[in-house]
Amino acid sequence: MRKVASLMMIAVFLGNCSADSDLAELLGPSITIELTFPENLSECTEGTLVSETESELTFLWEGIDRVQTYKMTLTNLNTSNIQEFESDQPQLNVLLKRATPYSWSISSASSPNKIRSETWSFYNEGPGSESFVPSPATAISPANGASISATATTVNLRWNSEDRDDDIVGYDLYFGEDNDPALFESDLENDQFLGIPVVAGITYYWKVVTKDSQGNESVSPIFSFTVG
Repeated sequence: MRKVASLMMIAVFLGNCSADSDLAELLGPSITIELTFPENLSECTEGTLVSETESELTFLWEGIDRVQTYKMTLTNLNTSNIQEFESDQPQLNVLLKRATPYSWSISSASSPNKIRSETWSFYNEGPGSESFVPSPATAISPANGASISATATTVNLRWNSEDRDDDIVGYDLYFGEDNDPALFESDLENDQFLGIPVVAGITYYWKVVTKDSQGNESVSPIFSFTVG
């Protein structure tokens, strides 16, 4: 009798699952969507000109058979403004600001935590621009999401940012325990900050604003690491 009841409960459970959330997905490994275009850390000039300030770009990625609807998350790295779009095909046309850095990622609309891509960034180039915005900083050490030794009492933050004009003049560092960290130090001349005190068992968050001689700025994603 107990065996029959158990089988009935499983049947009810399976009957309530949607096509994109079946038992195999719930129990199986995560699936990575492979991004194709625009390429990571690239300067993209392939957009169709719409106006002096905007262009339209076709984003491409590899399709997954089990995904019916994809969700794109697009972030303007100058303003941190986030937009979300949906598509039933592994491609999407989006209107972008010219001379602006962006990051983007793709996920399944129904299972965004189970089926998703990495996050890529690119610079949507503005033809004829005389000044280029620095690329958003990337974390070198600690790597984003890393766990450092529980015995560590300080941490050395190192990052990298590039500028086509080669005129980076400084960095503003934001750091703290809040996931939207406050300004920690401004106008740093070097792409590192050494000897920041940390405590075991705490997760810290940080980001970098890169500035050039023309007044252009780019904002990195928020990085994190845990002590211990």
